[in-house]
Amino acid sequence: MKDIIQLLPDSVANQIAAGEVVQRPASVVKELMENSIDAGATKIQIILKNAGKSRVQVIDDGKGMSPRDARMAFERHATSKIATANDLFHIRTMGFRGEALASISSVAEVELKTKRADDELGTYLFITDSELRRQDSVQCSNGTNLLVKNLFYTVPARRKFLKSDGTELRNIVNEFLRVALTSPRVAFTLVNNGVELYNLPASGLRQRVVNAFGKVMDSRLVSIHCETGIVTIEGFTCVPQHAKKSYGEQFFFVNNRFMKHSFFHRAVQEAYSGLIAPEMLPSYFLYLTVDPSTIDVNIHPTKTEIKFQDETAIFQILLASVREALGKFNIAPAIDFDTEGKVDFPEPTENDEAPKAPRVEYNPAYNPFHYRSSLSPSDSNFEHPYPRPDREKAPAHWEKLFQGLEESRREVQTEMPGMEEKLEEYDAGGTFAQLGGRYIVAPGRSSVMFIDQKRAHERVLFERYHESLEQRREQGQKSLFPERISFAGEDYLLVKELREDLAFLGFELAEGEEMEFILHATPSGMSYARGRAVLVDLIEHYKNTEHSIKEEMKKHLALSMAKAASLSYNTPLNRGEMSELFATLSACKSPGYTVEGRTIAHVLHIDEINRWF
Repeated sequence: MKDIIQLLPDSVANQIAAGEVVQRPASVVKELMENSIDAGATKIQIILKNAGKSRVQVIDDGKGMSPRDARMAFERHATSKIATANDLFHIRTMGFRGEALASISSVAEVELKTKRADDELGTYLFITDSELRRQDSVQCSNGTNLLVKNLFYTVPARRKFLKSDGTELRNIVNEFLRVALTSPRVAFTLVNNGVELYNLPASGLRQRVVNAFGKVMDSRLVSIHCETGIVTIEGFTCVPQHAKKSYGEQFFFVNNRFMKHSFFHRAVQEAYSGLIAPEMLPSYFLYLTVDPSTIDVNIHPTKTEIKFQDETAIFQILLASVREALGKFNIAPAIDFDTEGKVDFPEPTENDEAPKAPRVEYNPAYNPFHYRSSLSPSDSNFEHPYPRPDREKAPAHWEKLFQGLEESRREVQTEMPGMEEKLEEYDAGGTFAQLGGRYIVAPGRSSVMFIDQKRAHERVLFERYHESLEQRREQGQKSLFPERISFAGEDYLLVKELREDLAFLGFELAEGEEMEFILHATPSGMSYARGRAVLVDLIEHYKNTEHSIKEEMKKHLALSMAKAASLSYNTPLNRGEMSELFATLSACKSPGYTVEGRTIAHVLHIDEINRWF
């Protein structure tokens, strides 16, 4: 039997490594930007075509490379950062494993021009499929100009899994901002298909955040500074009223390297406890500085997951730092140490009786989880949370009661599926009432219907907006005083991508300056004063529910719009408004349930009411 284990060719090994390091165009942008920063660049330009699928070009004014270094940079594990394993625990620069350029050149065509300031001529390389095809001396500017073309042309299967240009561009923007926020003294520009998306001049850290996320961010930032023997924490967090429901403006950096850390995120979230709703997310830009020997940055190919030696201690320091910052700006409630007016508890004396522990009676067989069971009372495995009489041992006169309960259950189960066909029965001359700020009560000839007003309005709006997107005919109502709305980087690109579909919903938007849109019109039936809030909520909801299937976009956009614009609970409605909502719900294709399958209306029959008496 012959041997079967063989060494992989370098080109195949590099393509395997590329699967970890180069997952999409955004990965290429990140790696090349980090290389430019490590080279001491003060100005970095990123030029894209088709969101990086066709072209990624990064130009810097860094120190450049010699002809030999230029060639060696494309060899696997070639690096200038480490010489021994111990060096891994003293890393302060970005890239250090020497896999990025080798991986990129294995799945794309790469052209490199580089020149040191002291050299008369620069070096030109053309590498494809991990092979050097050409090397020449050329005239070029100081620094490095690296062009990546036709990404994943050697592995077409991987190219098929790339998302739309809009989605890939948003991924690039995320990586671009992560790197740009680590180096505020470096100027960055980002251009896609000839359109400049970002132009970030060299500045201080606060101004870099404002330039990257819009002028509105300046008034929201709360400064943080804390220095201990374990960690130094600097940066900014944002005022609670601007917390959002989706991720996007949460940034942790350690030793000037972006990282993801759910444990530390929980510390920040806990610092906002009582200031924001549990489902909301505060924005923050936090920079941690620690001894490099106390962290391990080499546990993941993208180097965004980092292990800390003193994780628990840093959690507590981070929690205290954010709370202190919020307290200084009178955001968190201050602790009142004034003793005036406090209750005076007398000290116990020798004659006082010793306190006795109170006796509490309880049922040891009680199981609270039975109350939340997804089983219905008709299922054989269902256990009611409270004891109920055994039917066989019950007195004879209870038998009618058991029969009545069973008949009631059967009637309700048979009536519910036919809800859509019987709505007209309840329009009793507009005699409606509102209950608990949530339900509309509609009396019928032999029953009463309870309608959840928010869910009903959401269903009505969904069908209206979905039809508008299908037929492309919705007209917005214009305002005499257009409003300017600023969006952060990812949100700005998302609005730009969805602007055409938003127009068919009735939102008329024009591009302004510095990541601004000018709102000229809102959907019909919506007050212009609410248009801004609805648009912002719509973008937040869409980010949380976006599907990669293009055909599903209309449905999800319409649903996002309906959720953002629907009536909130505790909104008072007069009888005319309740009657109109009832009529429009009756005309819906599926008035009984929301798009997500939740019940909109419930019917209570007179037979069931009679049994109460």
